Amino acid sequence: MNLIDSSSVPGEDAIAYPDSWTPHLLDRRGRGEPRSVTIDPDAPQRLVDLYAEKQKAFEGPLTAVAGDPLGDLLRAGIAQEADPLAAAFAAAAMVRHHYQQRASIHDTALHAWIARHGLGFAAAAMLELYANGLTWFRSSQHPANSVVRYEPAPIHDVVRYAVASRQALADLRSLLAAMPDAEYEAARDALGARRTSDAHRFVSAALMPDQEDWVRDACVAYAGRRYTPYGANLVWTFLSDPEHLELAGVRFLDDPQYDPAAVARAVDALGVDALALLTDSLEQTSTADFRGHLYDAIGRLPSEAGIAYLLERTIRPQALTALREAAARFPVRTLRAVASIAPGASLHARARISGLVREFGLDSHLSDLDDKRRAQVEELLSATARRQVADALPDVFATPPWTPFRTSAKTAVDGLTAPAIDELRWAEGEREEWGTLSKDSYLHYYLRRDPSMWDKAMPNGPDPEHYWFMELLAWADDERAQAALPLWAGAVTTWTSLGTLRGILARYGPEVAPKVLEIARKRPSFRAVMLPFVNQDAARIAADLVSRPRGDRALGRAWLDRHAAAAAALLVPDALGKVAKQRQSAADALKYLAASNRAVLDEQAAAYGPAAAEAVAAIVDADPLDPQRRVPKPPAWADPAMLPAVLLRGREAALPDAAVRTLMSALALDDPERLYPGADLLAAECDPASLTSFSWGLFELWLSAGSPSKDGWAMDQLRRFADDQTVRRLTALIREWPGQSQSRKAVRGLEVLGHIGTETALRAVQAIAGNAKFKALKKTAAAQIEVIAERLELSTDQLADRLVPDFGLSSDEPLVLDYGPRRFTVKFDENLKPFVVDGLGKRRAGAPKPAAADDAELAQPAYERFTSLRKELKAAAVDQVKRLETAMVDARTWTVPEFRRYLVEHPVSWQLTGRLVWQCSTGDGWRSFRLAEDRTPADSEDEPFEIPEDAEVRIAHPVGLGDEVAAWGEIFADYEILQPFEQLTRRVFALTDEDRATGRVVRFEGGKTGAGPMVGLLKRGWKYGSARPGPHGYGIFREFPEGGYLLLESDPGVHPGYGYDEGEQTLTRVEIGLPETGEIDPVRLSEALLTVSRLTRSA
Repeated sequence: MNLIDSSSVPGEDAIAYPDSWTPHLLDRRGRGEPRSVTIDPDAPQRLVDLYAEKQKAFEGPLTAVAGDPLGDLLRAGIAQEADPLAAAFAAAAMVRHHYQQRASIHDTALHAWIARHGLGFAAAAMLELYANGLTWFRSSQHPANSVVRYEPAPIHDVVRYAVASRQALADLRSLLAAMPDAEYEAARDALGARRTSDAHRFVSAALMPDQEDWVRDACVAYAGRRYTPYGANLVWTFLSDPEHLELAGVRFLDDPQYDPAAVARAVDALGVDALALLTDSLEQTSTADFRGHLYDAIGRLPSEAGIAYLLERTIRPQALTALREAAARFPVRTLRAVASIAPGASLHARARISGLVREFGLDSHLSDLDDKRRAQVEELLSATARRQVADALPDVFATPPWTPFRTSAKTAVDGLTAPAIDELRWAEGEREEWGTLSKDSYLHYYLRRDPSMWDKAMPNGPDPEHYWFMELLAWADDERAQAALPLWAGAVTTWTSLGTLRGILARYGPEVAPKVLEIARKRPSFRAVMLPFVNQDAARIAADLVSRPRGDRALGRAWLDRHAAAAAALLVPDALGKVAKQRQSAADALKYLAASNRAVLDEQAAAYGPAAAEAVAAIVDADPLDPQRRVPKPPAWADPAMLPAVLLRGREAALPDAAVRTLMSALALDDPERLYPGADLLAAECDPASLTSFSWGLFELWLSAGSPSKDGWAMDQLRRFADDQTVRRLTALIREWPGQSQSRKAVRGLEVLGHIGTETALRAVQAIAGNAKFKALKKTAAAQIEVIAERLELSTDQLADRLVPDFGLSSDEPLVLDYGPRRFTVKFDENLKPFVVDGLGKRRAGAPKPAAADDAELAQPAYERFTSLRKELKAAAVDQVKRLETAMVDARTWTVPEFRRYLVEHPVSWQLTGRLVWQCSTGDGWRSFRLAEDRTPADSEDEPFEIPEDAEVRIAHPVGLGDEVAAWGEIFADYEILQPFEQLTRRVFALTDEDRATGRVVRFEGGKTGAGPMVGLLKRGWKYGSARPGPHGYGIFREFPEGGYLLLESDPGVHPGYGYDEGEQTLTRVEIGLPETGEIDPVRLSEALLTVSRLTRSA
């Protein structure tokens, strides 16, 4: 055990043991004064009484071992004879029958054995108790056939179950550590004689950890179990050296319990050498409480390496807390650690570290450092020292924007009562839709197959405790459902869906309305059911949603839009009332109504009288600089001393701490959708670059404080000052957070990227949607892309066009790699893979490494530019090719200006655009063209062609090209143009007369495929469920926008979502359902049939 770091610092060489660790620590012989243990003199009699009182515990085992030597052994143990194995056997039998009392049984037995037979006997008996396992194969019908075994247990059972009482082990360890040498040696020899199995060798080390050979044997036995590299609790009772860890194969603290006692024992056993174990364990656990214990333990080690570890992780929750405590305990060691990491730390980390040095007055210990370290710390303090604080502040800081409104009279009108409205107002067709069970529902499938399922599920009648009870209320026949309704107390089960609750509301209406609305109020996942409700409770729920910065704000707005007049009438009294929370949320709702329905709001407010109308107008027409709520003070964690300085414009002076706090208060007034304009006024007086640095530092400080949700504005404010570096840093964290059980933070981070809105930020969201490791994060990012596109009034495809990076390429000139004496022109193949052409026109797969004859200053950067380009293009190329092929299949169109800007003039997109055949709309239909090398259009006869400015442009599908396919094929062959995906060579399919007559596409039936490819169709727009009513019709199918479907049924069938689909599938039925018009778009139909053809590898 190494108690201190390699370099001694007087007064800072001891581990800082907390009182909370004391109960968990075990005495070791030769290490300090053992804890005093008083032997209970009444324990022998209490053990006798226990065995007599609970003698039934022995009846079964005694019957099973009748006539066996084990019977004699058990009876000897019950009689407390001087046989350690017998004593252990009896105690084990008692524990097996009374397992919940195992700790007290162990405690009583230990003290009884010591009092009756001595400590050496007790140690041997405890060894046998911990090392052996009692197995009882009990036959209740034939007790004589029962089998009892008492034999050495497997190691994994020993480490999990042996130590039922920590107190018994602690007492025994303390007593053994205090034994006189002669007695200890006798006890050691007695235990040594019993070390006949791995279990005994393992436990003996836990009882006498000073026996090095025993400890090494125990390590080998533990390693032999070959489970995981985690150390169970019992392991920490004997390890004392990093070599022991390696021998036992232990790298981490125990999993999955993560018992804090293990932390205490590991540090006590290994001292400073526990650092690697603690840090490795931190990388393994996602449990916040256990991370806190580990960081705390690191901060208690007199170790510069440990303190440096904390310094490098100050943005991690709990790490900064541990670091603060370490700095108070070990000021000189902390300064040494600061000196070691400061040169390579980021600007924001340096600000936090220097703030810590100043906060704890560590600079007063600089004289205790050697010259080199002192110079490093002084350089850090100098570099992070505040610029000269401004003598005179700009007026907006001296008088913050909200100051004029602090004393303004609050709008309040007494005595207003909301109208007694309580109705369900259904939108057209809404009640019918909610009251109809979706044919895609699993329940629809079950009911169709077995209408008697309700009787089978609840044979004794409707059961409110059954997990299908809510479904019965919604979808069972009228007689059964009406009989069950009085049994419903208003709760929902874990399995109840929003659709089911909607069905109940639609079916019973006002009879269940109060219960349904209460569910919507309490359970966010059911809130959408509130839309038809019109009463004060519904209005308050909607107002609350609108006033929240996140969550279901859109739902609250939808309710207000739908019931604008009633909403205004119901909310005016709250907005002018005295209940603060209701007043704020109602005021926010009225502001929203004023923006879209001002006349309706004014009319409803006027109905309450002139005073109310005037007060409502004062709310909705308030000065934007009036926060209309209390201005928050920055939290304690947001210490300006721990942040980069905010400089005034001109960068000659910095804001004083009070002014920085004013800025933070303004940022805290921001709403994700409504930024507080006062913050803009304050920021306008500051240097933009310093604001960007300050902003990221503030965010990291929030992380280090544990990311308190009430201060989430510290993440939101990134949107105001972010640069591309901020986006990259935030994106990296967003990708990590779901794996650290911080998914909500990841969602919020995606929203921030969306609000930042730069191309870099939007590309980051798009990249996460495409390749994030966590499925939920990808889904959230995709939804965020839709929100961003809607905000920009674009489709998601239009947004994606705008986010294609140019990678620094020019649309006018090719990229030339200049090596000095050699030059290489970069070109791209049909897959957007770059290659180079040398001065002689010879193609090379990649840029050559610089040669001795090349100009080193030119060649190396050029080579690195090509390498970087190839790497960056790899992911983008796959996405672009996929998007263009999807655009062809979906017949997506571009305007001519869009086509030119994003597909022709864009240096990356152009590389693919020129390899495709296009069509533009004319008065006579669609005309095909391609783009020549000079990017001018040419028709199928290779003649110049002008695209009308008002035309729409699309990628030509071979179905739409018809006979022109052959002509275009010849042109592309003549010019040796390779296409990025199958276009001109794409197979085309149509329905035969037989297909139409029979509704079956039999040419694909009998085809073979795998379950995986079939389920994979669900990611490409296909669905799983019922394509139509009837005996068949359940499988994987494609619906067409104009109506109709293509259905695939297979044997043995697939079951998406259940995780057990595998093996070969045979298509047993390929069914085509035509719409009423009888026609399906020929391109969509061809593509659907092509998918089936590829699925079965059919011609």
